[in-house]
Amino acid sequence: MFIKSLIRINKIRIYETLINELINEENMFDLYNLKKLEENLKTFEIEGEKDIYIFRGNKKYIISSSIFFITILFIALNSIYKIVLGAEKMTILKIILILVLLFYVMFAFISLIRYKIFIKGKEIISGKLKINMDRIKTAIVKIDKVKGNRYDRYLEIIYDDNRMIKLRLNIDNYLLFLKIIQNNIKEKFIIKN
Repeated sequence: MFIKSLIRINKIRIYETLINELINEENMFDLYNLKKLEENLKTFEIEGEKDIYIFRGNKKYIISSSIFFITILFIALNSIYKIVLGAEKMTILKIILILVLLFYVMFAFISLIRYKIFIKGKEIISGKLKINMDRIKTAIVKIDKVKGNRYDRYLEIIYDDNRMIKLRLNIDNYLLFLKIIQNNIKEKFIIKN
């Protein structure tokens, strides 16, 4: 029965990929059109300077990722339900795998919801990562491979010690985020077409 659950997970991944393509299809041309992004950045104005800016995950990204976690959660809870009813045998391996799935879903969903990027003064903060904008050698916006055949926009930051940091631009109000960085580092900011 557990093998059937794993087969369902693979089918769900296929469905998730299809849903992601449908969600991203409407923005596909905007995603790959970096000239349009460059034009939008030129006309974008920052209204009301703040001490700290908070950028959270894009709602479409959160929804598409949540679909996968919810289906895994459903499969794990379904297996627990069948064990409680007596339709499946309770084995230690099943219990361990169900617990691993439940902890994975909980950890992944919490980290997805809690994802934030802060800009405080001249510092970009994402989790434990702190990037001082004065030490940035170059910051390049480009399209890069995420996984498999999926591509997304990235901000590739190269530090003065040649360390490279990639920030995925799947955040709300990414134009404001890029404009703040562009205003702070001036000619070091590049949009790669």
